[in-house]
Amino acid sequence: MNNGDVITFNSKKAFTYIKPLGSGGTGDTHLFLDETTGIQFAIKKYVPKDPQFTDEDYRRFVDEIIILFNISHPNIVRIYNYYLFPEAKTGYLQMEYVDGVSIDKFEPDGWGKDWNAIFSEVISAFEYLEQHNILHRDIRPANILIDRNENVKIIDFGFGKKLSNTTKNQNSILLNWPATEMPYEVQSKQEYDEQTEIYFVGVLFKHILKDDSADFRFQHILEKMTKVNPSQRYTSFHEIASDVSVGVLGEINFTDDQKDSYRWLADALSSHITCFIAKYSPITDISVILSKLSELIRCSSLENYIQDNSRLINCFVTGGYKYKSRTDIRFQIVADFYELIISLPPSKQKIIFDNIYERLSAIDVQPMDDELPF
Repeated sequence: MNNGDVITFNSKKAFTYIKPLGSGGTGDTHLFLDETTGIQFAIKKYVPKDPQFTDEDYRRFVDEIIILFNISHPNIVRIYNYYLFPEAKTGYLQMEYVDGVSIDKFEPDGWGKDWNAIFSEVISAFEYLEQHNILHRDIRPANILIDRNENVKIIDFGFGKKLSNTTKNQNSILLNWPATEMPYEVQSKQEYDEQTEIYFVGVLFKHILKDDSADFRFQHILEKMTKVNPSQRYTSFHEIASDVSVGVLGEINFTDDQKDSYRWLADALSSHITCFIAKYSPITDISVILSKLSELIRCSSLENYIQDNSRLINCFVTGGYKYKSRTDIRFQIVADFYELIISLPPSKQKIIFDNIYERLSAIDVQPMDDELPF
């Protein structure tokens, strides 16, 4: 074989049919058993609903495959394989089987997850999609499932859209609205953007919780998510996630040593940044932050103090800033913080970083100097 050769795998796989699972916007889904692995899979067959839009709907089905193969999150359905038949304008998508109920049928039993935990997982999933410039665009109870372990699973990206710099401001199709009142951008411009997604996730939860909200701690967040005027609404799921984390921080069982490690690092970081230039731009991908911290620790392991404060700051933010250059951030503070983070589960990691972002967001932002030579 040579580089660039196209290799075709024609080996057949045997699946045993079990039962239908449901019908979505671009296809019907059925449950099958993979005879080789013994694992059950949900397999979605693209089924055109309107013959006059066959080509457009087939492209949308392929778009769904592309979107799902490029993302991975514990609260988003996992994709295993696909089978396309372009000459027949059809195909199949082999997915994780989510054995559970739609979110509107979920009933907390007092022993497992409550609505606060479910809401936090949904926001985490949509924050991840936001980070990858993906709109779901089909927010309804049937597309948010709760599995037998009470984990949230977002499914059905048949109307999903991958945004780019050239498509962010283009009009979007309007689909499956779960509300009687439309947000301003839909009413006036027939547009669907990131803030519209926030609106409909909020509306969905308000509808589900209307008779079961006594112990729900984030009602104030739902109110802001569902403002008809986008200028009064949250601008991002990241902003929502930060508010969720602040709300639960006091209820998480961090040890005193863990709290000290967080505080020492947060104090050192925030006290050495004088201001941000033009805007505050945090790095929200925790894996990127940990990689940068690991490299900083490796290069500083023989020092008592961090020799270049900008290298620490660059682990957490991008863009311009002014900072204090005095060499007084102890190496051990950074090393202890890194050890703390890698010892925590993802949920606690996120709370730590959301609180650091909240601290940094309070630092002044100065406009960029216009008196430039060119």
